[in-house]
Amino acid sequence: MSLKTVLAVTVLVLGAGALTGQDKKFDSKDGKFSAKFPLEPKVVPQKAGGLDLYITIAEKDKDKDKVGFAVIYTDLPADVVKSSPGKKLLEGGAKGLEDNFKAKIVSSSETVFKANGKDYPARDLVAEKESLTLRVRIIMVDARLYQVFVIGSKEQATGKEADEFLKSFELAK
Repeated sequence: MSLKTVLAVTVLVLGAGALTGQDKKFDSKDGKFSAKFPLEPKVVPQKAGGLDLYITIAEKDKDKDKVGFAVIYTDLPADVVKSSPGKKLLEGGAKGLEDNFKAKIVSSSETVFKANGKDYPARDLVAEKESLTLRVRIIMVDARLYQVFVIGSKEQATGKEADEFLKSFELAK
């Protein structure tokens, strides 16, 4: 399965129902990550193109608009990881948003995610579709692909709360 398909399925799942909770750090032992969600998140496993996706999502109404926060991870097959360098796999993320979500890529930049004394290839993307803005950081950690998302209005996806959520993502030690 391509990264384009994974991103398309992920974006569709971000429309899940509203949740309640409080601002706190969420630790995923299976996912080997933590992130500070503004609400109690819900874990939603999905299958897409033969891959298992594990989606941790929280959505809330804010000023009559909904905003979603999610961390998705999937373990890619060894042959896919071996045949494509991490950076190449990440480049497919922007293409997937354009092709499957029919979004316009506003910005796409290669970056490095630093965790536990190591550097991992990553890509930051901002995409727009109609009144929605999607902000995502895609991180390749060995054979595991992480996607950290915020989706909502432009103000929500590029605001302080979105910044804090994206910055809160950490790999377990």
